[in-house]
Amino acid sequence: MDYYSSFSEHLKQRFGFKVYKVPVSLGETCPNRNATSKGCTYCDNLGSASPIIQNTLTLRKQIEKGVEWATTRFKARGFIVYFQPFSNTFLPLRILDEALKLALSVDHVVGISIGTRPDCVPEEMLELIASYAQQTYLWMEYGLQSAHYRTLTAINRGHSLADFIDAVLRTKRKTNIHVSAHTIIGLPDENRNDIIETARIVASLPLDGIKIHLLHILKDSNLAEQFRAGSFPVLSMHEYASLVVDVIERLPRTILIQRITGEAEKKRLLSPLWCLEKQTVINAIHNEFKKRNTGQGVKYKFGLSLSEMERRMLEKISSKLG
Repeated sequence: MDYYSSFSEHLKQRFGFKVYKVPVSLGETCPNRNATSKGCTYCDNLGSASPIIQNTLTLRKQIEKGVEWATTRFKARGFIVYFQPFSNTFLPLRILDEALKLALSVDHVVGISIGTRPDCVPEEMLELIASYAQQTYLWMEYGLQSAHYRTLTAINRGHSLADFIDAVLRTKRKTNIHVSAHTIIGLPDENRNDIIETARIVASLPLDGIKIHLLHILKDSNLAEQFRAGSFPVLSMHEYASLVVDVIERLPRTILIQRITGEAEKKRLLSPLWCLEKQTVINAIHNEFKKRNTGQGVKYKFGLSLSEMERRMLEKISSKLG
């Protein structure tokens, strides 16, 4: 059953062949990392980088190695270069320009995706990125993680929901840039209602995609210290699967689901260890969809049609008169 709008299926339909994202590192950092702060509490010293990134290589070598690996393992024929760890717009304009130009010069690269924070995308940076969006398939991936101020403060994100909304709206004014949000399920002190509220806010924005991540407690992170002190629990696989379905039910079908769980390198991961079995987690989520007989958008409440609004108003008036 087609439970949700799958990003991988979208890519197959768009390009006509298997397309794989190749994560790479520019070796940059984040605006909330300095001598006194390690940045977000869940990040380690690699910026939560994908385990397949080889950041000691040049950018071209990273791309070529990633293309070779994905061709062999996934039989991919096209590749999206994904600038993944840290904040990839927190750097001089010239550096990003050179990186984007280089990425597009590699054979079989069909697109670019740029991961960054919503508080470090100045207008001149967006103008540059928009110029590349006229040449290739391009995504901006903004880290929101949570819509709640108390959570953003607790995990030391250093930006607000307002920053995220501003970045999304400014980016969508540019032509041909696709925009996605990153959210995390399992953050300390967040309950089901908090997670659903974040989903409803995401659903109300002009977004093209979303990545839903499980909170990974990495050994070299501030969050690991809190976890070892017993200050918060981690979710079970069943709890996580249930929450993922809660979120996707509230998103319109127009939002592509780019990820429903995350991967971590075993040697860097403290907890939860069950997330290392990625396919088992995905199966648990699909089983939850099946059990509920539900799917993406079933509980989406924004953007009512005029007829639906009229019906609800008439029902309300009738109930008062009756």
